[in-house]
Amino acid sequence: MKLICAEYDSKGRMFPNIIGDNALLRSNNNFYIPYFSEVIHCVPQIVLRASKLGKGISERFAGRYYNEIGTGIRFYAESIENTLKGNNILSNLASSFDESAAISEMQTYEGEDLKYGFLVNDKLIFEGKISEMPVNPEQFVAETSKYFMIKTGDYFFCGNRFTYRNLRRGDRLQMSLGERTIMEFEIK
Repeated sequence: MKLICAEYDSKGRMFPNIIGDNALLRSNNNFYIPYFSEVIHCVPQIVLRASKLGKGISERFAGRYYNEIGTGIRFYAESIENTLKGNNILSNLASSFDESAAISEMQTYEGEDLKYGFLVNDKLIFEGKISEMPVNPEQFVAETSKYFMIKTGDYFFCGNRFTYRNLRRGDRLQMSLGERTIMEFEIK
């Protein structure tokens, strides 16, 4: 299983980025700020789980390759990212460290245009719909399958360019999908 994450460049173009399953933070476990970076940002995302094997998938058929949906939050260690970018080194380490990708429980998905929301300390910070994402799930799956074999159980962290900056210890994060809160944990 791999985590396939949407990354955007400064022009808004999306590129798939693969990170290992060591990055998963499950079961609403708390996120602990790592010792190597005090400045942590996060990006709320929709997560889809691949339901079958595929390569070179046409966008027209990409919806057949996933059947479960949830939410996720990806964490970024800003100091690591800045250091790596400043030295012209790929900054994957800044977002692929242990437990840097929180994931909710998954539920059956049949293509509905679901609303999702991100709250910090009970305040709504970001809200969107699947149809409003800069790259829709079908485009993301098709683009990813040009480069990587999609395998059953892979996770697609689909998202947007919104970033919440400067998380603090004690912050409580929540994600909703539809009308239900399906993710809730604290920053420690």
